[in-house]
Amino acid sequence: MLSLNVEHLDLAGRHARLGQTSIRWRTATAQLLPHLIAGRTRGPLFLSDRRPAPARRPAETDLCPETGRRRLSYERAEYLFKQATTTLDPTGAGYTLRQLRPRA
Repeated sequence: MLSLNVEHLDLAGRHARLGQTSIRWRTATAQLLPHLIAGRTRGPLFLSDRRPAPARRPAETDLCPETGRRRLSYERAEYLFKQATTTLDPTGAGYTLRQLRPRA
């Protein structure tokens, strides 16, 4: 999901295609996505809070051409997810992104 770009989204069809992978979403996500992209037409879907320092310039594909912010890293996404789920986790530590995967 973190590698998705805005141009991969089909908001009306509620899906995105990235190579051979197709991702579908439900109503709540469909309502959230327009706010997340906030009028952007291209670039990374999930962005970090700040722009990168000039000395740490990422690849052009990881920069939003409209905001200058970089693609959200897995590590930062993991941290934010743990912070957001601490009240839901019985241990109080927060859940990890790996726990989102369906069990086989």
